[in-house]
Order: sequence, then structure tokens, then C-alpha cells
Amino acid sequence: MYNYLIVSLLLIISSLLYIPIAKRFNIVDKPNHRSSHTKVTIRGGGIIFFIGALFFFLTTGLQYPFFFAGLTILAVVSFIDDLISLSALLRFSAQVIACLLLIYQSVYEYNLIFLLFLLIAAIAFVNAYNFMDGINGITGIYSIGVLSSLIYIDLYIYDFIEEDLLIYTLISVIIFGYFNFRKKAIFFAGDIGSVTLAFILVFAAYQLLIATDSPYVLLLFIVYGTDSLMTILKRFYLKEKLSEPHRHHIYQQLTDVKKIGHIKISILYLVLQLIVSSVVITTFSYDLSIQWVITILTLIIFAGIYMTLNKMLMRLIQKEG
Repeated sequence: MYNYLIVSLLLIISSLLYIPIAKRFNIVDKPNHRSSHTKVTIRGGGIIFFIGALFFFLTTGLQYPFFFAGLTILAVVSFIDDLISLSALLRFSAQVIACLLLIYQSVYEYNLIFLLFLLIAAIAFVNAYNFMDGINGITGIYSIGVLSSLIYIDLYIYDFIEEDLLIYTLISVIIFGYFNFRKKAIFFAGDIGSVTLAFILVFAAYQLLIATDSPYVLLLFIVYGTDSLMTILKRFYLKEKLSEPHRHHIYQQLTDVKKIGHIKISILYLVLQLIVSSVVITTFSYDLSIQWVITILTLIIFAGIYMTLNKMLMRLIQKEG
């Protein structure tokens, strides 16, 4: 318990120190046509997610070295990208190297085709999580729900990971939330925040998947996953370039069209995820065949929810237009 208090104190100090440093070096996010905020705000506050993981690494005998090497690569490249815009090729190369290290740490004994699938899925997950970080509070509030569910599973259902990695990350997200979960955020996570947090979560997801073979790993991220995947499919349908800015995510449309506050939307995403996660936790002991049935049905339900909301919001946009 004392180590958690010490880590909390160090992360609070790190956050407070980062604010004047960011102001001094003009590490800020300026509003543009695709932003959901209206004032200049400090960027990169999510650096404390990496600092939390660093504390874990140093206090557990350098556990998960390949994972941490990948995390460090992503953190450095993402922080530089927060300072100066890097090329997409450089960012992608860093993601490939980092995810290869993650896979080597977790699942190197599997066949090549499966490893290639895991590599593609990990890169897609990191980018999707980054793209979803578009309004105050959403990534932090949502991640608190995901991390809490993973910690509960690890402590009370199946020991699949060193829990301190998840607990230190949860502490860092809660502290980040103090500065971000408000109408006018003190700082945003930045790429270093959303990317490193996503990398930690995909590592935990892979650890759980390899340990249990459970499809429920998908359901632990279903709200973000549905919004991300269905939005990509929508953009393919509209023949848009995926590299171009857009406002098609459901959370963006709820903000733009329905004028719902950022924190309310973030809490909505959290509540939906917690409902699904509670089903996962209560049925985790079920046979894998039953888990697959529950997973597929849940995916269908959430795809239907997305399409219904999207159709409703599109009608409102056309009506206002």
C-alpha cells in the first residue's frame, strides 16, 4: 500500500512540474477546424502514463524488458511528435518496432501467421485508441473502466499479469484526470499519453488472451472498438482517405450535433463499457463456446447501436443543413 502512495505522490509532483515546462517550451494544442476544444491547452500531460510504467519497471526488477523497450520507443517518438509533426512513416516504423517487441515479450512461441495477425491488431489498436482521444476526459474516464476490469480479473478470476503495472497505470490515469476531467482542461494527454496508454492496454490484453484463450478480450474494449471500426467502415463507404481529418466518430457527432458536454459523453462511454465488463466478469468461468456466443451477440448489438445512432445523427445534420 505504501508503494502506491509514494507512486501517487511522485506522479502528482511530475504533473505539476510538467505544466510550467510545457508553458516554457510552448507544448500546446491550438484549436482547429476538427478540434472539440476552443482554447489553447497544454499538450502532452499523458507523459505521466509513461512515468507510471517507468516506476513499475524500476521497482519490479526490470520486469517485462522487451515490452518496456517498446513502450519507451513509442513514448519518445510520440512526445517528439507532440513537439514537432513527424512523418507518418517514422511514426508507423516506431509502432511496428514497438509492437514486435511487445509480441516477443508475450507470445513469441506461436506460428508466424498468428503472430502477424497480432502485430497488425496491436498497431491498429494503438492508432484507434489515439484517434478516439478527441474530447476532454474520454480516454481517461474510459480507461479507468477498462483498467479496473482488468485488475479485477487479474486479482480475483485469473492471474495473467503483474498487477502493479495495471495499478500504477490506473493511478496515473486518475491523477491525469484531475487536470483533464473538466470543462476546460488544464492539459491534454497528447500523443504520448494516448499512444503509451494504448500500448500498455494492448499488452495486458495479449497477456490475458494468451493465458485464457478467451474471446472476452474483445468485449473489454467494445465501446471504443465499435466506434473505431464502424467509423473506419463508414469512411470506406464514403470513399474518404483514412489519413484525412474527420468528425465521424459517434462521440464527435454527439458533441457537434446534440451539443452534449464532453464529460457527459465520456461517462456514457464508461457506463456502457462497465455494463459489458460486468457481464464478462460474471460469466468468465463459462465454457469458451458459450463465451464466443456471448461475444458475437454483443458485437452485433453494439454494431446495431452504432448504426442506429449514426442514422439518427445524420438525419439531424441534414435537417440543420
